[in-house]
Amino acid sequence: MASRSPRPILLMLALCLLAACRGESSGVLFYDRFGNPNSGWGSESRESYDRGYQEGEYFIEVYDPDWFVWTGPGKRFGDVVIAADARRVSGAPGGHFGLICRYRAPASFYYFAITDDGYYAIMRVRDRHPKILSGAGFLPSSEIPIGAAVYHLRAVCQGERLQLFVNDQLIASVADPTFQRGDVGLGVGSGPQGSIRVHFDNFKVIAPEEEP
Repeated sequence: MASRSPRPILLMLALCLLAACRGESSGVLFYDRFGNPNSGWGSESRESYDRGYQEGEYFIEVYDPDWFVWTGPGKRFGDVVIAADARRVSGAPGGHFGLICRYRAPASFYYFAITDDGYYAIMRVRDRHPKILSGAGFLPSSEIPIGAAVYHLRAVCQGERLQLFVNDQLIASVADPTFQRGDVGLGVGSGPQGSIRVHFDNFKVIAPEEEP
């Protein structure tokens, strides 16, 4: 009886390992470390804000008070889990920052926001009109560290379920059926005193069933 060559099996194993190394079987739908300034998020400088790439991070700096700036890579997803690292670099008290899912032009999306003094909100923005879904205004949470060097943010957008995690701790969970698909992104908002700058890194979009 002729023996079968092990080469096809070894080749298949090698291809599987290569696919794993590339993340093709990891459930990651999109990943950006912001090392490439042409990766789709854009750069813009205006009187009210600046945003763009800087030394392997993406930054948004807002100058005017009570102003909100967002950006996205120009993708389209349904159910997703979004994660990113965020750090506040400078600014006056009262600003917020976070993640966006299901963005639809010109200005409809869900926004998962925190402040670096321990507050949070899950918000629905519809045609530029915001509505906080997680309570009456920004609410305090003891699970959000005050003045942390870096915050690991995670947002779940699965069906009607919307959840915000900070440093792997569940902060809030709400349900809303308004938006089902759209782009993902980042957002930064200033408070009454204006001036906030936030840097983001390690932006990742994951299929919900593959969430660690």
